[in-house]
Amino acid sequence: MVVITTGSLTAERIHSTRIPDLDHASGGIVQIDVQTIISLVWSQRNFYFSGRTDSMKQNDLTKMTYTSMFVAMAFVFGLITKFVPGLNLEMPQGGSVFGFPMVPLIFLGMLLGPRYGVLGGAVYGLTSIMLDGGVYHWVSFFSDYVIAFGVLGLTGLFKDALHHYGTFILAIVFVAFLRYLSHAFFGSIIFAEFAPEGVNPWFYSFVLYNAPYMLTSTSVTVVVGLLLRKRILRIAEDSGLVSV
Repeated sequence: MVVITTGSLTAERIHSTRIPDLDHASGGIVQIDVQTIISLVWSQRNFYFSGRTDSMKQNDLTKMTYTSMFVAMAFVFGLITKFVPGLNLEMPQGGSVFGFPMVPLIFLGMLLGPRYGVLGGAVYGLTSIMLDGGVYHWVSFFSDYVIAFGVLGLTGLFKDALHHYGTFILAIVFVAFLRYLSHAFFGSIIFAEFAPEGVNPWFYSFVLYNAPYMLTSTSVTVVVGLLLRKRILRIAEDSGLVSV
């Protein structure tokens, strides 16, 4: 059984959600505390809130709370693609064929802007390390996790992406390409030894390894995103996150 714990940033009580350990690998209970990672960011709230009025601080607090919710959703999607048979297809050295965790992160950037989008993406990158069981190289900590998922929050640079299909798709393709570059560029260096004999490591990383799963992940994100776009927009308008 896998236990994900999340909770309000200001609440003492933490709510737990239990999800079946589908591969039975844990042999019991694995405690994964997403709130602990979020709290690391929350501990730096004085940096975020310095010089801001009470109303601005309340607005920032609301956005931080929503950020933690989207990160938690991305983590759950990561669990699904990691353990559900048929969806758990991965490349040999990592890289999910179905990039469902990208969906909450691209919406996070569109709803709250690049500042919170990048923050949430980077925090998700840290939590996804737990799913992968560690990192191969210290550079991979940044290139395959913090940077690769952090750039997904740059969908917030595209104004009205939620209102226009073309802009919505362009935003997803843009940030997915940035993620691809982060994986492929640094991967060609730190994973060069995995390139087949006689194959250029740069060609292997950019074309043979990272391109296929990033194409499928981006396609899945676009399709699922389009299906959820109007519903997310309606919820955001009702909650005051975006204007009509």
